[in-house]
Amino acid sequence: MLGQFKRIGELLSSNVEALIDKATDPRKMLGLLRAEIEDGLVKLTYEKSRAGQRAEAAAAAATRKAAEAEEWTGKARLAMDKGREDLARAALLARESERAEAAQLEADAAAARAEVDEITATMAELERRRTETQAQLDALPAPAAKAAPAPRPSSAARQRSRIDDMELRTGFAAGRAETDDTPDPAQVAAQFAAMERDSAIDAELAAMRPKKRK
Repeated sequence: MLGQFKRIGELLSSNVEALIDKATDPRKMLGLLRAEIEDGLVKLTYEKSRAGQRAEAAAAAATRKAAEAEEWTGKARLAMDKGREDLARAALLARESERAEAAQLEADAAAARAEVDEITATMAELERRRTETQAQLDALPAPAAKAAPAPRPSSAARQRSRIDDMELRTGFAAGRAETDDTPDPAQVAAQFAAMERDSAIDAELAAMRPKKRK
């Protein structure tokens, strides 16, 4: 969100008074600033709605996946009772996989909720800046002649520039990845996590065996 709305950050950090002092037409400059603020508010409203929907969907999916994961424990016990330790192990592996998916979905939901909070705070700052800009416009002397409505700045060029920059960074990262032989820390961590998971499943199966013999 920060990369996509870099211009919004510039609007919030800009010194409006300094811009007015330097502008040859302060009224036109303030009109353009107000138009950009309003454009940013429209975009943020849309992004806030999308983030809220992602949070709700991820949270609901996490709840479903967590419930499905726990069903595998009962299936593993049933397999052990039938003398199918191989099937019991497969069931416990499936349970751990779905537990991991549920945890990731919950993390996604938390990240989306944090994004909603961030966008809400940014919108409040933009609303404050719009109010200030309008007050400064009202305080300016009335124009001698009726001026044409201030044109809304086009964001097409800025969007194209951001896309080109993103593609350039992505291509550089891809090229660097192809020539870098350094082990991926995430893959190494995943291997250790798999070893720990297998050890835990071995212990759980061992605890089930005495019940089977009885």
